[in-house]
Amino acid sequence: MGKQTSVSAPMTKDLLMKYTFVALCILAAVSFISYGFDSIIISAISVLVAVTCDYLLSLIMGDKGPLDTMSAAVFGLIVAMSYSLGLAPAMATEEFSILGGGYEQYVYPAIISAIGEIVFKKLQGLAGRKYVNPAAITKLLVLGLLFMPAISALIPADHTGSIDLQNRRIEGPFGTYYPMDASIFGTTLIACYGSPSLDPMDPYTFGTAENPLPDVLYNMIVLKYHGWIGGVSSIAVIVVGIALILICRVYIKWRITLAYLVTTALFSIGMGYIYGGDIIIRLVFHLFTGSSIFMAFFMATDPATTPLTRLGQIIFGIGLAILTMLIQVYMGFLGGSILALVIMNLTCPLLDRIGVPKPSETKITRERTKAKEFETAKVTNCIRCGKCLESCRKNLSPILIKEAVDKGNWEKAKSLNVEYCIACPPNCQLCVDICPTNALVMSGEREITVSPELCIHCKACQNICPRGEIHVTIDRISHLPITSATWVTVLERFASYQAATKELAAKSMKKLRETVESRA
Repeated sequence: MGKQTSVSAPMTKDLLMKYTFVALCILAAVSFISYGFDSIIISAISVLVAVTCDYLLSLIMGDKGPLDTMSAAVFGLIVAMSYSLGLAPAMATEEFSILGGGYEQYVYPAIISAIGEIVFKKLQGLAGRKYVNPAAITKLLVLGLLFMPAISALIPADHTGSIDLQNRRIEGPFGTYYPMDASIFGTTLIACYGSPSLDPMDPYTFGTAENPLPDVLYNMIVLKYHGWIGGVSSIAVIVVGIALILICRVYIKWRITLAYLVTTALFSIGMGYIYGGDIIIRLVFHLFTGSSIFMAFFMATDPATTPLTRLGQIIFGIGLAILTMLIQVYMGFLGGSILALVIMNLTCPLLDRIGVPKPSETKITRERTKAKEFETAKVTNCIRCGKCLESCRKNLSPILIKEAVDKGNWEKAKSLNVEYCIACPPNCQLCVDICPTNALVMSGEREITVSPELCIHCKACQNICPRGEIHVTIDRISHLPITSATWVTVLERFASYQAATKELAAKSMKKLRETVESRA
């Protein structure tokens, strides 16, 4: 069988971004049912601003910030989908031009897209990895810090006044009641997420004041008229999200989504038993509020800002759910999932160390596809899916090793057993040939082992390696005081860095010349 002409990876960053972009476009189309052209225009503006900033930065930054159009387009859509729209009847006492009806609803997403693309995608990427989700952190900063008048869009007064998840007793003009009782909490959710065209005195379509659950289920699962654009229909998010996971398979970190949803369900049931009220309506609220369900499928699984290992991903999802619940219940921030996401993003460098396989000096048998020969290969950017950790035959952490080497952190690379990974190309044994003490030995599988007893740390192998894969660390050397004049003279000669370098260079060149001549 002849050689194939070219090879490309089954999944690349661009391809993953294309699938995600299509999925988000479907959700944007669904949002038209509730928000009309407002959501479509916001989506178009956000994408256009993000893609434009990406293009301009690629011209300025060159190789340090290459053009990444699909990633920028997905980022713009994430910004739009995580933006809140819809002035609910329950909020009629406040002015919310940012949510609908004013030019601000178009300006703020554009600002978030621009700042996020420039600062938290491109510039953060220069650090070697992204530490926080760009859309989440930018939204918090823009709406919460940079533009204080808009902070009410994060924690509106009507939220904290009408939805008390701690179910504290309220003394009203018509008597005492608990806000989490089925009729009270259910009616509040219908007034918040239901259609503005409903009669405020009788907003029920499928249920009644005594049993509002059917209307709550419809609004929270099928169609909302207030909240995140991307979470307007929870059932649409779930269907599209699962389809994306099935198409991209192992390249989407679905364990985070599953751990988040399961933990949220268990935690909300626990809160129901602690504080009382209707447990089912509380469960539906925490699971299917727009910010929660959309974040679970499309933001919490961001490959660049989430853990690599399977165990790390599960812990990430559990921590994200618990933090979200605590923020919602005790801070009154119903969209607390976005703050919880930023906090959990910052734990990823630690979670990357949890669940890392124990390195093995010998190769482990793994089932893999039959090898093929190719004349050319297409190289693409790493998407941090963590698949390399599962496929490495020596249980190493290739992506963590690469990050350490790229930053010149050889101590970290050594702690990850990078020496197990060195395999030389065919017909290359320059390091073995040039070593003046024969400290390097090449195995039949072209893997290098080093004898610490023989190595004198001369760095000859490091200097001659054509791939730059050898790094020699010189440890501190001490010696007892010597009084002999002869030994002092000898030590002065070899303790001089220049003299030692010259001596070893001459030795290495002689050894290399002898090797070349012997092969001639």
